[in-house]
Amino acid sequence: MPIVIIEGQQIPLSASQAANDETIINTLLPFYADVALATLTRKVVDGEEHIEIVKKVGTKGNLDLVSSLLKAPETINPALSLSWQLKALEIQGQLTLETLMAVSDEIDAAIAQGEKETAATREAIATLANSPPIPSCYPITGF
Repeated sequence: MPIVIIEGQQIPLSASQAANDETIINTLLPFYADVALATLTRKVVDGEEHIEIVKKVGTKGNLDLVSSLLKAPETINPALSLSWQLKALEIQGQLTLETLMAVSDEIDAAIAQGEKETAATREAIATLANSPPIPSCYPITGF
C-alpha cells in the first residue's frame, strides 16, 4: 500500500489513488489545497512505496482581485450622505415638508445609487469569498 508523506503526516493510499501524480493530487486536493502546485517524489523504503509531497515555497494572494479593489473608487454611499444632510437640517429645525419635496428627486437618485453600490459591495464580498488561492508577486511579511 503506497504511503503519502505530507506535512509530517503519513497517509496510506490505495493503489488506484496512488496510480499517478494526478490521481494523488486529486485525492488530496480537498484536504490540502497547496498540493496542486507541490512536487511529488516517489521512493521505495523497506519494500513500501513512499510518495513525499513538498509544497512549493512562494507568495500567496490574488493580485488581480487586489488590484481591482485598489482601483475601486473610495466614496461614501450617497444615500448615507444625503441622510446626514437631512439629519443636520432636522437638528437645526430647518427640515420641513417643503424642503423634503424640494430634494425628493435627489433622494430618489441617492437611493438608486446607494442600491447599486450596495449590490457592487455584495458582489465584491462574494468574489473575495469564492476566490481560489493563487500565487502572488508579493511576499507577505512574517511568513
